[in-house]
Amino acid sequence: MKKISSLSLIASILLAGSAYADNLNEAFAKSKYKGELKAAYVHSNFLGTKTSDSVTAVGGNLGMVTGDFYGFKAGATLQASSVLHDGIDYSDGVSKRANYFDASGAVLSESYLEYTLANTSLKAGRQFIHTPLVSSGIDGKSSEAIIKDSFEAYLLTNTDIPDTTFVAGYVNKFQPQTDSAGKPGKFDKFQDDVYTIYVKNNSIKNLTLQAQYLDEQGIQSNTDRDVFYFQADYKLSSHTISAQYLASTDKSQAANAQDGELFGLKATGPLGIWKLGYLVAYNASTDKNAAVYTGAGEGTTDTPFTAMPVHDGGVPTRPDTDTLVGAIVAPIAGATVIGYGGKSSSSTHPIGDVKAAGAMVIYPIVKNLLLKVNYEHVSVEKIFTKSTDTARVYLSYSF
Repeated sequence: MKKISSLSLIASILLAGSAYADNLNEAFAKSKYKGELKAAYVHSNFLGTKTSDSVTAVGGNLGMVTGDFYGFKAGATLQASSVLHDGIDYSDGVSKRANYFDASGAVLSESYLEYTLANTSLKAGRQFIHTPLVSSGIDGKSSEAIIKDSFEAYLLTNTDIPDTTFVAGYVNKFQPQTDSAGKPGKFDKFQDDVYTIYVKNNSIKNLTLQAQYLDEQGIQSNTDRDVFYFQADYKLSSHTISAQYLASTDKSQAANAQDGELFGLKATGPLGIWKLGYLVAYNASTDKNAAVYTGAGEGTTDTPFTAMPVHDGGVPTRPDTDTLVGAIVAPIAGATVIGYGGKSSSSTHPIGDVKAAGAMVIYPIVKNLLLKVNYEHVSVEKIFTKSTDTARVYLSYSF
């Protein structure tokens, strides 16, 4: 009888092992793959410098996510870039927007394990994150480049509460877009401990609310930073009215320049004339000394409503600054054409007022093949003797 029982136990273990192996094979067989091939040309004359910067680069990414294995999934994304032409003179200052394309090499930007149980998931490892205060570069925004920045993090997401998404995260390391020496950035600790909580709710009809808090505990006490973010979006017929608020503390700044606040309003929708659309946005930074810190990752530079498509939101987050931006969106010959302009006024900041104007063309050549062309002109009131003109051309194929 004992012998029969032992044989039954062995048989059960073997059968269970066989079932696990089959399920694991099935999980890998159901893996999903996606990727993108990119080519980009960037030309920019940096404010106050004598020479222009230009970069031509090609590259892309390939990502994989396995099928489900008892609630577990694994994912990985490899990014690669090759600079065909490097026209950057680092000795004469460099445009941030050109520098981020000057990277030849490859990096495994995603390598994570995700476990899901009911309405809760835990994602651990290298991963792209897109929240208002912790964000990798965003396609179509100023933070876009051949190589995206990434995080090594633990991200817990829960949707138990109806119409509510709750995210809690701990970030351990950060991979920048480049190392500023011609290669993609590497994963490295950028603060001691980084914690964030994010909540999004749309339980009220036509109203979406978002709030996030980010706490960065610095490697040294004088590098501690934290920021709170709130945004409300209300759909009124075919229009959307939005409001935002950011409050940050950055202890790496001077004692009288650590606490910053930013208020914002935005309206988008159709003009009612042909198929034209509009965007009007306003931001006000209220402190006379402290700039507003928008968070971790290049994507957070696009968080302010008045962030420019090429030069991001660095200007409206200056202390004691009022910024107004307007844009017109028009469909022309199968393309989306956007013309925009804005002015950022400051009576106390060293560079004074900043004016910007630009245009974007987004054209789907064929399915999955997209052309994006950006041009932006920026001029400043004081200090610098030259304006900045930046042109960017993207061609991307997704598969």
